[in-house]
Amino acid sequence: MDSRQNLPPEILLSIMEELRDSIPSLETAALVCRAWRGPAQVYLFSQIDIRKSQDCSRLCNIFEKSPHIALYVNRLVVEQLDVREICGLIKDGTSISEVSYLQSKDATKIASILGSSVRELGISVYPLDRNNLEFLKQMKRVETLRIEEIDEVPIDILVELIQGMRNLTSLHLFGGEKDHHAEEYENDRLQVLKDITATPNGAPSAETTVDVPPLRLTQLTLDRTEHRLGLLKFLLDSKYFDLGVLKDLDLTWMQAEDQFRITTLDYTFLDRLFRKVGTTLNSLTVGFHFVGWCSPPHDQYIEHYTTNAVVSPLECLVNLESLCITDQGHNFFDLSVCLVLLDSIPSSSLARIHFKTLIDADDFTDMIPVSFSHPEEDPGRPWKAIDTLLRDENRFPVLKTVNITVALEFNSKACIKEMVDRVTAESIDQTSMCIVHLFEDNLTSLKERGLLNVAIVKLDLNFTGPEFVFWKWGD
Repeated sequence: MDSRQNLPPEILLSIMEELRDSIPSLETAALVCRAWRGPAQVYLFSQIDIRKSQDCSRLCNIFEKSPHIALYVNRLVVEQLDVREICGLIKDGTSISEVSYLQSKDATKIASILGSSVRELGISVYPLDRNNLEFLKQMKRVETLRIEEIDEVPIDILVELIQGMRNLTSLHLFGGEKDHHAEEYENDRLQVLKDITATPNGAPSAETTVDVPPLRLTQLTLDRTEHRLGLLKFLLDSKYFDLGVLKDLDLTWMQAEDQFRITTLDYTFLDRLFRKVGTTLNSLTVGFHFVGWCSPPHDQYIEHYTTNAVVSPLECLVNLESLCITDQGHNFFDLSVCLVLLDSIPSSSLARIHFKTLIDADDFTDMIPVSFSHPEEDPGRPWKAIDTLLRDENRFPVLKTVNITVALEFNSKACIKEMVDRVTAESIDQTSMCIVHLFEDNLTSLKERGLLNVAIVKLDLNFTGPEFVFWKWGD
């Protein structure tokens, strides 16, 4: 008998777990022999993506032939592009959204099959409305929910979507790339004030209100959503959410350039959020879209939260153990912002500090003079100032690690080929080593104390995007 068939099931599962990020490898493993097929399928079908009606038909055929495979599906990602502007109306006058593939017979069958197994649900559906909501509402056992383009989702639709997901503990909302207009922002602000006056308890509507216990969230991501004041008001409504057990908050607000277009920013709901979760929060991620050395407008949110540390809502974060600062703007950090943020957050319990940044590998040489300038040239920016601040054991008495993750983004095929050729067990790419040495040479105190860890992540844009660095499913 082939020795491959004698391996214990737990060993086979461990092997397949190591291969779980490589679909081709799992597909090959499933064909090795019958004993390998089942363990390979566990990870091969742990996540499925649905983008079109053909995907639904294919999955229906698979589940009909092998019903047990549906039990392996832990994560479901549903996508539907907004093609109304391209296609307009079909001949009978029906809009594209009214004939969403999610309303098809196959999609309905898939929803009924997967409703009891899916624990993580990703939604990139435009528009998200009642024409495609029924499919998603069948996923009643979801624990983690990620929604893209939340800008376009009405609050009543969001309420209807989540009210049946009674196991939901992790909610991640992404605002997308929509431009923020001052007039829209002001209209939204006035509407929220009007709603608060008319219905002080903040219920969206009698139709969508259900007498059920509030959802107890432990993780919350708000990525460029703070301009949707009605959404923040909804999240703070104790009838829908109990934020008293929130442990992990990931917050990225609009770019400084977009803030500059708005006459008066309303911080009311973000302030309430910090004060509501402050004493229970263990981990905070603050994300920016820095634009480097081009003298951008001041970040008004940073000014609001750090100008007067005594009265800042950040003072509520007395039990914070982990702080992550991310720059998603293809530049090294604006270190003056990092310093003032570190100065304003209570640090007595901070054990882990993490910096994450994304840069274009081709632009790396141009960024070095700015981000690693000597103190006499620009005392507000150098990493040595970070080193000086964090080495103060009175300020940071329990600090254990300072991690720095730099994602190198390779844009050209030539760069990608070079990256693949050069990264071997014997040879590490020179750009990566240069980055590591720059941090180690400037953060000497942290390195000497054994606190510093620098990691380089190489992004092949043919296979993954920047979100791989800044947000991941909770594997």
